[in-house]
Amino acid sequence: MQDQDRRQFFRIDQHISLELKVISESEISDHPKPSQFGVSPNFLLLSELQQMDSANAQLMRKVTEKDPTLASVLNIINEKIERIAQAIASEEMTVSHAAIQEVNISEGGLQFTSDAQYTAGAYFSMKLVFPDSCVGLILYATCLRSTPQADGRFQTSAEFVQMPENCRMILARQIFESQARQRKQEAEARN
Repeated sequence: MQDQDRRQFFRIDQHISLELKVISESEISDHPKPSQFGVSPNFLLLSELQQMDSANAQLMRKVTEKDPTLASVLNIINEKIERIAQAIASEEMTVSHAAIQEVNISEGGLQFTSDAQYTAGAYFSMKLVFPDSCVGLILYATCLRSTPQADGRFQTSAEFVQMPENCRMILARQIFESQARQRKQEAEARN
């Protein structure tokens, strides 16, 4: 991806749990969906529900126009399903506080601190967990650079590759919700 294309994505600092495995380029072509992490079906539950919400958004607008009462009932049912899914997924998404780190993330990639230095062009399978929303994603990425820092660690930048559109939409939603939380916290701090 060109530098100018990467700059079109909005970047935020976000606390997430990040696991990564170095893989070969052939693993990406052999397995279009990352399979390097053994996760239960519950891991991707909320992500899949968010994908369904995106697909239903246009239908819900039409229902709301024709029958607002029915739309309200459907929204309540949807909220119930989401809360049940969050309760189920929260058990799966439990990560130790030490495993959570602040990353700089966008729809195009992320920058994180690592103990190991990675070679530019190396490929990763990444497992990202957003603890605030209990949403998990498994994505492929490639290392753009891994720069030594004064503390002996490395600032690593990675670009997502072959990201399915539904994962991009889920990531965009996570970024949007994080922005909204930050704005709300800033507004409360001013008052």
